[in-house]
Amino acid sequence: MRYKFIIKPPLKRELEKEILELKKENEVDFELTEKGEDSPKSAKNLAKKAIEEGFERIIVSGGDGLLNEAINGIMENKEKIPENFAIGVIPTGSGNNFSKALGISKDIKKAFEIIRSEKKVLVDVGKVNQKYFINCFSLGFDAKINDLANKIKEKYSFLPRELSYFFAALKEIIFQIPSYEIEISGEITLKEKLVLVAITNSSSYGGIFKINPGASISDGKFNLCKISPVSKLKAIYTLFLATQGKHLKIPEVKTHFFSEPLRISLKEPIVWEIDGEVQKPEKEFKVEILKSSLKFLFK
Repeated sequence: MRYKFIIKPPLKRELEKEILELKKENEVDFELTEKGEDSPKSAKNLAKKAIEEGFERIIVSGGDGLLNEAINGIMENKEKIPENFAIGVIPTGSGNNFSKALGISKDIKKAFEIIRSEKKVLVDVGKVNQKYFINCFSLGFDAKINDLANKIKEKYSFLPRELSYFFAALKEIIFQIPSYEIEISGEITLKEKLVLVAITNSSSYGGIFKINPGASISDGKFNLCKISPVSKLKAIYTLFLATQGKHLKIPEVKTHFFSEPLRISLKEPIVWEIDGEVQKPEKEFKVEILKSSLKFLFK
């Protein structure tokens, strides 16, 4: 078996030890990533190159953001994917929502047990405009929160990602809760003022928020959660309930399922995010679900 490890630096000693053990019986190569999409050592370009070189396993060691980069590289080379190909994840990043959906522990030794087990699942992949996502796409209030959470995490690196997100949410709620005139057409049709729209493949995002409880990564459907304008007090209460997946009892919170493309339109460009990575403001979005697109190693 040919393995390519794509690792967000630094290389942890325990991770290196497990790689060397795996190397005894397999062809194993690893690369440390560099920031910047144009870098030859970005996760996207490393994954794209690994596909071209015929690696049967790409193992991503990092968080949701690094996994997203790798997925984009893989999907852009989808026609060259080897027949026996699968992706593994070692959750060493600050946001590890998708690895939770795969049942993968943050314990490196246990994560390698899953890699060796060769148990696979076919997973749906999302596409919004020209970018792919594996866990979530959202716009509105929570994309602003994510942007602020990233800045908090950069400044206070000792804070867990979950706390950074929670503090960012509280700050935004206290300061201002913006709402946007959003129109959705396709399998779901609506035109109304909303605080946020979150489309997910798995049940959680932001580390601690179970925004779409019951969502499945392999059912051929995405879950859409929309929240209408609420008071600041109710927003804080909704935020708390969302950590337990109990926010759906709030009247302003509604969920939908869809399996066909959607179009989302706004009057003005707004910030959006995919898999925790904030994107430049846009006002038109086409969301597609690419059913059973990639195989992942899972528990």
